[in-house]
Order: sequence, then structure tokens, then C-alpha cells
Amino acid sequence: MPYIDTALKLEEIPVGESRCVKLGETQVGLFRNQEGILAVNNVCPHRGGPLNEGVVTDGVVACPWHQWQFQLEDGVCQNLPKVRIAAYPVEVRDGAIWINVEN
Repeated sequence: MPYIDTALKLEEIPVGESRCVKLGETQVGLFRNQEGILAVNNVCPHRGGPLNEGVVTDGVVACPWHQWQFQLEDGVCQNLPKVRIAAYPVEVRDGAIWINVEN
């Protein structure tokens, strides 16, 4: 599947902040760091917490509900390494954020 325009511009997400966008049936958490944007499935597999509302430290987001921790780069859970959320490829085109949710 081709990349999908999130309708967000990179400038709309300050460094250190995050957003959630819905692309079809998929909720995607967008996290901006100094290098750019990282995108993961926004729903924590434990109890469905919204990951974009969690605290990010050193490239890891902690679910705000029960503190399960996920690496933003690859979606691996630090609490249970066999658990993983989807991490999506991101492109910034003319300032617009595009994501491939079917990587």
C-alpha cells in the first residue's frame, strides 16, 4: 500500500510532542524528536491505552495507563520483549507527514 497523507505538517508537532491520527481503522501515534518523526500503532496491547499521551524518554514511550514501555523505533515492548506494536515507515514530503501503515 502506498504512503498515506496524515494531513499534518511537520511544523504542527513541536520537538518532544506527539499526536494521534486515524488512518482508516488504524490509530497512529506520531512522536517528534530532534531527528524527525516516528510512528507506531497508538493502542497499547495491554489494555488499549493511548500511547501518544504517554511520557517519552530516550526513544521509549510509556503507556499512560499501566506504564508498559515501547521502543518507538521498532515497537518492541521493554517489559515483555515478545510483545510488539507496529512501527510504521514515515516520509516528510514538502513538510507534510506521510505514513505507510501496511509496511
